[in-house]
Amino acid sequence: MTENVQLHQQIERLRGQMVETAALHNTLFDGEVLQISQSLDLLIVRVQEERLTRLRK
Repeated sequence: MTENVQLHQQIERLRGQMVETAALHNTLFDGEVLQISQSLDLLIVRVQEERLTRLRK
């Protein structure tokens, strides 16, 4: 499995985890939700950077 596919799977897993956690705590401002969101942001930026690098080649 390529790293890109693994990143997308991890993004989807974290997205689902974030939604579930937000629903459980009934808020988007819970510390755990924010931590998951920040991790998700880092992965999304990584995918975007990789995409941009491929486009520049």
